[in-house]
Amino acid sequence: MKKLDTDNLISHRVGVARWENTVHRKSRRYNPYRYQGERKVGDQLLITAPTYISIYDFSDDKKKCPYTQTLQFLRKIEKNLNKDNCLIDFSNTSKVSVAALVLVYAAIETALAGNTGKADLIWSKKHHHVNLTIKSMNLHKVITGETIEYDLKNAKTLPIISSVGSEHMEEIIDFIQKGVYKAMTPDKEWVYADAISETINNVGLHAYPDSQQRDKKWWLTCNTIGNQLYLAIYDNGIGIPKTVVDRPWFLSSLKSTHPTDHQQLMDLFPDLEKSGFGIYIPTIIPDERLIHLSMQGDVTGTKKEKHGQGSKSIMALVSDTPDGKLWVYSNNGLYTFWQSDQTPGEKKLKTKFPGTLVQWNIKIS
Repeated sequence: MKKLDTDNLISHRVGVARWENTVHRKSRRYNPYRYQGERKVGDQLLITAPTYISIYDFSDDKKKCPYTQTLQFLRKIEKNLNKDNCLIDFSNTSKVSVAALVLVYAAIETALAGNTGKADLIWSKKHHHVNLTIKSMNLHKVITGETIEYDLKNAKTLPIISSVGSEHMEEIIDFIQKGVYKAMTPDKEWVYADAISETINNVGLHAYPDSQQRDKKWWLTCNTIGNQLYLAIYDNGIGIPKTVVDRPWFLSSLKSTHPTDHQQLMDLFPDLEKSGFGIYIPTIIPDERLIHLSMQGDVTGTKKEKHGQGSKSIMALVSDTPDGKLWVYSNNGLYTFWQSDQTPGEKKLKTKFPGTLVQWNIKIS
């Protein structure tokens, strides 16, 4: 047998490896839901968006779960976008939910803050609606670093608003009143304004306890589908479960609404009411229950705290809407509420949610 020289030996080994890989892959089925993550293309890092960007759809199969894949996408953005020149690839994205795009927008804006690299995007090749949504939300501008200015008085649709404190809050309320509702009654205007301002103010009061005011960011969007108005407010702070336990009314409300949970805590931690012991509460009570308690607020009438009394205005709006629904994501919990005569839902999230998202839909007319 003729001895192979070095070059032919390498070629032979490469050929064998290629053949073995082909045989191995023949037994594997193509999975269109498989999330690829990121890879290098020239001097750019390609970050691939999932087929369906959504936080509403759950599946036990992580390979097919839009919620899990969307959060993986966010982590890829946070990990890499501030290090390299990046290309965010939406080419295989066929469907998006607006609330999920708020998280994507926030992750991109946060990662690019102070970054010396450049970012660009590849538009969807699957559905034109994805590209229209990306444009209307100004997502392409935040990726490419274009200056974004808000002219809400003349806007036909509301893009994703990035803000701090109460900046833009009055403009948003005016936009909804004049651009969506047209003729909102004074009572409805007050309830709606209170719901928005309460949610935004809670971001500044609780979401970022160790941050400067300029860093207490929130992102908001609203759009209409049929006769329903959808509004979502997001912050990437520490999360409701870590802050609600410090409210003056928390233990008394817990005892009133969930006496079994309260007794379990007291049995384990007799000195729980002392300062500093609140950190142990999330180890016993799941995040979804803590979110539920935060939405109820002070049910004992102690009036110990002016703010953070639960989103009563939001739930009042949702209750008045036959198909109205409230979603609150935070850390490892999801709380849902619809129609005050139904039992609120609590769901444990297998993949931790980054911060807090409050989203609700109500009837326009």
